Amino acid sequence: MIAYYDRLFADPKGIEAYTNFVKENLVEGSILEFACGTGDVLVQLSDSAIGLDIDQTMLDQALIKYPELQGRLIKGDFTTYTDVRKYDNLVCIGDSLNYLMDESELNAFVNNSIKLSDHIILDAHHPYRLKEFADDFYEEGSTEEFDYAYQISVEDEEYLIHLINFLDGTFDSVTQWVFDPQILIKGYEDLGYNVKVINDFDHEGILPEGEKLRFIIDKIV
Repeated sequence: MIAYYDRLFADPKGIEAYTNFVKENLVEGSILEFACGTGDVLVQLSDSAIGLDIDQTMLDQALIKYPELQGRLIKGDFTTYTDVRKYDNLVCIGDSLNYLMDESELNAFVNNSIKLSDHIILDAHHPYRLKEFADDFYEEGSTEEFDYAYQISVEDEEYLIHLINFLDGTFDSVTQWVFDPQILIKGYEDLGYNVKVINDFDHEGILPEGEKLRFIIDKIV
């Protein structure tokens, strides 16, 4: 299944844009990437960046693609992971926060992240995505290895449901919570952090429309 996802959703231009954004906003020093997946961004950040993911199959695929990540990958849950060190940078991108299902889980992430770093780079779906997919999205296509049908719908006015049919008897369904960004912002601000928000890649602040919101979070000294 992971191999399917790499072939279906691999986006070199998107990976490059994400990587450049992260690099432009890193501070000097150590890096921990949460939800590193198959390592496409992690491997480009530094030769010592550490990656964490909850899915062992993702980590296994990362090592197949990038053997140089050997010894730098950890299986764990980013809401509970602990470490003996504090990192100079913590990164969590690719709308991974949207796999948290409610405010309590999001607050758990916030509280855990500040134990691991004082400089945090995040992203999440823009709330406009709920309007964008309100009438559903449907796509059929082919790769060299398989055919697929991909559908996105909205449930209960706050969840994106991704249904993928690989047309070989294999299905997958993924749910993402599209949360109010003010929950995240307030969570960090209440703990003494400054939050800078960037709409997509280039506009500071939250616009009425957009695909992603990106957050640069720093402890107030």
